[in-house]
Order: sequence, then structure tokens, then C-alpha cells
Amino acid sequence: MGLTTWKGEQVRKTDTAISKNYLTEAEVADLNRITTMFLDFAEDRARRRRPTLMAEWVAQTDRFLSFNERSVLSGPGRVSASAVEQVIADRYAEFDQTRRALEAEQAAADEFQDLQELTDVERRRIDRGESQDGH
Repeated sequence: MGLTTWKGEQVRKTDTAISKNYLTEAEVADLNRITTMFLDFAEDRARRRRPTLMAEWVAQTDRFLSFNERSVLSGPGRVSASAVEQVIADRYAEFDQTRRALEAEQAAADEFQDLQELTDVERRRIDRGESQDGH
């Protein structure tokens, strides 16, 4: 799936829709740093009682990112959210099918190993001349 992080032991479908789950550790650290800086900036404006409309926040965010020498997306991007959701759904379905097949193979191998162990125990018991009731 290409994810680098997810909650729990297994990747869930909900994990695949979270963009930051695909980031490297360094990229997450950068994201956290720039987010903290921006929140400090926003808090400072609020403490100074600087009213800001939503449209102004968009401009402030772009200015903030440019000031910090970060890329700013212009326009809506090239891929729609619904197209991304479809790709994620298709890839997750394939991933999940493969994972379930591997889990089934592992379960069958574990069952076979358990049967082998039980067979070995029974053979040793028979070799010692024990009956089924333990005598």
C-alpha cells in the first residue's frame, strides 16, 4: 500500500485515506514543525485580537508557507478527491485480498504444525506402551 504508519497491527481501510500515513519520519517531523509554527502565528494574531476572515486565512497561510520557503499549491490540483478515493479503494481491496490469502496460508501451516506435534506426542506415548486411558 505504500503506507509508512498506521494504527494497530494491521493496515485498515481508514488508514489508507489519511495522507500523512504515507509520509516518511522526516516528512512528518517537518509537517509537525511547520504546523506548530503556524499555530503559534495564529495564536499570536488571536491574542492581539486581529480579526481574520476565512478567506484571509487562506492568503495568510500561503504567505506563511512562502515566507518559510515551502511550496504553495496553486489551484485545486490535478486529481479529484473522488478519483483518489477510487484508487485507494481499488488498491486496498487488492492488498486486503492478498493479506487474507497469506493469513489463511499461515493458519493452515500453523494447524499442520499443531497436528504434527500432536502426532509426535501420540507416537511417543504409544512407543512407551501407554494406553489411551493413560495406563
